Amino acid sequence: MATLLRQARLDMTAPWACNAAAARVSLTRAIVQIAGSFSVISAPRFELATKHSAALGGANFSYIETLWTEAQQNAACNAIHDGSSRLCRWLLQCADRIGSEHLLVTQEFLAEMLGVRRTTVTLLAQELQKRGILRYSRGRITILDRAALEACACECYNVVRNISLGAVPGVSRQSQII
Repeated sequence: MATLLRQARLDMTAPWACNAAAARVSLTRAIVQIAGSFSVISAPRFELATKHSAALGGANFSYIETLWTEAQQNAACNAIHDGSSRLCRWLLQCADRIGSEHLLVTQEFLAEMLGVRRTTVTLLAQELQKRGILRYSRGRITILDRAALEACACECYNVVRNISLGAVPGVSRQSQII
């Protein structure tokens, strides 16, 4: 599973992997984690735009590579790191994406994102709250001590963040974090 940045592209079907005459079917499922606005462009129009703009095509290719790298890193992270480290990583990545330390997210959703039980999320969030790192109440999380949260996160946060920072040229550092 990978998450998308604010400037994201769904249906990551690579144009070179398909027969142009064949119908394309997306094998992805998109979940909106945090409310916001978005724009839509049809796949054929987007593909045409990437063919006519080397810059857009290059940025799209870099984005796809970064997304795949993040998915691989997340798979490894889920296999080797504990729930607390993964929760901290996920909260940091989410805060980076929306540019805010205030997150609206349920325990049920966090449990799904982390691959743990809802009760596990409750216990992990309570511990972070007791340590003064965050405040959590009824689907509202506020990061109170970002440095402490980063110290609790696994190294995957910085690995993905550093890879992502170089992924989309011309986009601000805050917007690039995947």
